[in-house]
Amino acid sequence: MKVSKLTAILHERLRTGTSPIAHDSEHWFTREQMLRDLHYVHDALRTFGVAPSDRVVLAQVNSYEFVVLYSALLTYGAVVVPVNPNMPVPELTGVVKRSEAIMAFVGPTLAETLSAAELPQRLRVLATASVNAEQALELSLVASSGNGRLAPAVDTAVLADIAETDPAVLLFTSGTTGAPKGVLLTHFQVHATVQNVVNAHQLTAADVSYCFLPMFHINAQVVALLSTLTTGGRLVIGQKFSASRFWPTVIEHGVTWVSAVPTVIAILIKAVERTAVPASLRFVRSASAPLPAFHGRRFEARFDVPVIESYGLTEAASQVCVNPLPPGKHKFGSAGVPYGVELRVVDEAEKVLPDGDVGEIVIRGRSVITAYAYGDETGAGFRGGWFHTGDLGYIDEDGYVFITGRSKEMINRAGQKISPREVEEVIGGHAGVKACAVIGLPDDLYGERVVAYVVPEEPLQRHDASFKEQLRTLCVATISAYKCPAEFHLVEEIPLGPTGKIQRHRLKQEIMAIGYAN
Repeated sequence: MKVSKLTAILHERLRTGTSPIAHDSEHWFTREQMLRDLHYVHDALRTFGVAPSDRVVLAQVNSYEFVVLYSALLTYGAVVVPVNPNMPVPELTGVVKRSEAIMAFVGPTLAETLSAAELPQRLRVLATASVNAEQALELSLVASSGNGRLAPAVDTAVLADIAETDPAVLLFTSGTTGAPKGVLLTHFQVHATVQNVVNAHQLTAADVSYCFLPMFHINAQVVALLSTLTTGGRLVIGQKFSASRFWPTVIEHGVTWVSAVPTVIAILIKAVERTAVPASLRFVRSASAPLPAFHGRRFEARFDVPVIESYGLTEAASQVCVNPLPPGKHKFGSAGVPYGVELRVVDEAEKVLPDGDVGEIVIRGRSVITAYAYGDETGAGFRGGWFHTGDLGYIDEDGYVFITGRSKEMINRAGQKISPREVEEVIGGHAGVKACAVIGLPDDLYGERVVAYVVPEEPLQRHDASFKEQLRTLCVATISAYKCPAEFHLVEEIPLGPTGKIQRHRLKQEIMAIGYAN
């Protein structure tokens, strides 16, 4: 019988005793209980005729239920299709159809909505609920014919027949144009990245991770969830980020590391209360969006905790680059060095560029897919054995990678290419700036003009013309004239994705929709 390494290690870690493994809703769940719940889900899958490699949608908020269901589907051999639990029903129906899922695990609220929706007849929808600490997981069938409870699990320890090349997770990328592309990751690819994360961050069974990033995203699944489960560590689950609960949670549970995003780091810097940071906290990891260098410096100066910036892609099962832990050198503004993958920077002719020259980042490696499962009929992103990421950047003399932007987001002003992030770094350096986004808008003379949208720290500054002038003066003194924004707009908010990444394409669409005038 074939047993993938990922499946084997997950099962083995749960069979090691009764020690705590996951904290949710003021309760620690043990390995023994999670193993029992894992078998419970396996029984439900068998009851409804789910076979290995069948696709199963998982639409759950961050919770113990998500951890159990995700782990159970992997160890059963089914393909997990994680989706945003707040996804509108029409969009969710589209995912079900595209993925050809035959089952969906959803929360109680979504279950009520789906019971009246027009879903494919083959789809079975199971609602989940926590009932108490002794019987943590309960499943019920959502169907027009009635609401039936499933029988208790049979405590069996049969491992599924799963090969390393078998599919494990199917995710749909949120591309800037067109329909999302399907990324189908194998057990081998997921496990390879998990090992890269574990090794890069020196994770052990003594570590306690705090996960509040959305678990339907590959970052939380691989970096926080699987790396913790496979090392035998403990996972503290937050349904979402809370600034008021962050430090108390870290202190209460002796958290040793946190996987965060730049938005979270920016919020923590602005917290009014001075905090006594516990010695247990080894580092805070930043991913899913570029971390402004000034935010990294401010955080470390205030809390004396290393901020480890990284760079990942769904197509590589998450982590691609990461800065070294102390005493290794981590560079602010850099995504770090490639870890477990090969990375190059190439020009439009796919020629490798020398250090310092900006070009497109291409990667290949054990964890990197070689084709999309859906939505990429041309296969243009995969050429010559390399995946063309669409990200622009350069490698410095020490081998550190710097991301300057997306190829589709670069601003072309009279033939001069401008990176939005470079300009955002300058504007964000002003103490009065909470957030900013720079985009290119149509210009009759130059083709595109640089326009900045800024969220001030103080709401009253939105009506202060002198504040705009301060930002203009800062840019003129810091970057070349052609890179300086022609306009500054002070706004209440900037569109962000679920992981806190600035959505410049969405901002541009919104501005163009209301009628942008030169």
